Amino acid sequence: MDSWSSGLLILFFTLLLVAIVVLYLGQQKEKVVRVVTLRSLSKLWTKEGNKEVHIAELSPLWRKIKHQEEENIPFDFEDIRAAALMEKIDNRGWFKKFPLQRNVCGQILSLLDKEGNCPSVVNIQGDVEGGWDENTFQILSRTSLLHHSINVAEQVVQLLSEIEAWHVIPDTMVAALGHDLGKLKSMHGYLYSLGEHPLAAGRPLSSIDEFKQLPRKEEILQAIKLHHKMPKGLLGTTLKKADQLARQKELEENSLKLVEKETEQKKHVDENRGTAAWQVQEDIYGETEGTSQKKSKSEAPASTDISAWFDAAQFLEKLKPHINKMYGRQFFAFSMSNGYVYFQAKVLEDIARQQAEKAGCMEIATMAKRDKSMRNVLFTIVHQLRNEHEVIADGLIKKEFFGGYFSVTRKIGKPMKGFYTPFHAEAFGSIAEMEQAKPKILKDITKVSPYTE
Repeated sequence: MDSWSSGLLILFFTLLLVAIVVLYLGQQKEKVVRVVTLRSLSKLWTKEGNKEVHIAELSPLWRKIKHQEEENIPFDFEDIRAAALMEKIDNRGWFKKFPLQRNVCGQILSLLDKEGNCPSVVNIQGDVEGGWDENTFQILSRTSLLHHSINVAEQVVQLLSEIEAWHVIPDTMVAALGHDLGKLKSMHGYLYSLGEHPLAAGRPLSSIDEFKQLPRKEEILQAIKLHHKMPKGLLGTTLKKADQLARQKELEENSLKLVEKETEQKKHVDENRGTAAWQVQEDIYGETEGTSQKKSKSEAPASTDISAWFDAAQFLEKLKPHINKMYGRQFFAFSMSNGYVYFQAKVLEDIARQQAEKAGCMEIATMAKRDKSMRNVLFTIVHQLRNEHEVIADGLIKKEFFGGYFSVTRKIGKPMKGFYTPFHAEAFGSIAEMEQAKPKILKDITKVSPYTE
């Protein structure tokens, strides 16, 4: 083939290749990227004609959660509020697509219904609640753990409903009902003793089979763990806020009840009983419960025969361990640096019953709690300790009584009023050692003076 023919052939194939490339590129269309907001997207999804589907109903698709076919477990509760909450769970639409969470909530409620009739606050040193003000602690202790958990669950529903986040309610309800399970008596183990009730709550939750199957169980446990600290996410922050709102409501309701009770008591007792939260043991050896007639003057107790069982030295020895000792958040005896020790009448009565029982005097040991005769027993004991052993602080109480009302002033808060029998501290050893061994709550007491109003 000559050079002319070869040139034409090369030109032909070159033009053919160019034509193919042009034809291919002409068929390609420019890609268009369209940005759609979630609000606009939600309007594209409809059901039953023109009815829009809320964005919350699409969230399970985004999370790729598969709704398991679970049967609703039947539950039976003794507590009225627990039964009412479970009825709401079954009748409202929150758990329609979350039967697993529904069953977990029911099982937590069953556990609380069985064991949750205990205070909703803990007194372990190191726990966040252990550092609360005494007034706050005493008032909140009147709410049971069961009812506090229900209160938090109700606040969860309200908070999430306000922002239309109904899809978060089931998991957050699990967290609300289970957040304080570490306070159950059956959970008083190692973590509880360290003051970590949020961590201890994970143990009973992990024993529930359905809880182990929850897709967000780790997020729920994390929210519970941090509900007194800095939680993360909508679930965690909602739980913390619901807990705070529930506590505020409990403070208000319980304070009101205490004020109403105090007002009723004032109809029968012409004395000021002090602040509601620090209302101490009233003189149980006075008028019987329900008496409406007021006495113009308190009746002094009379002496009785205790010689068959009373041992003064042993009695003082039994009193000593109670000085400056805390029983949870309570105390029954405390010392002061001016050389006095103040005992509540309850301690004297308990030791008197023990001595009488040991000596076989069951008439005293089995005496009813509000039996007026116990006034005579305690008066006789104090009278003997005063006259024969000179251990009673005579200048602080009247000789015809075994104790008196005292106003106790603290560094912080209003003075509290209590009924005490004052002793000379020398009867129990070194006052310096007693003061040194005082817990912080008792060191805050700055002054004790007879209540004269």
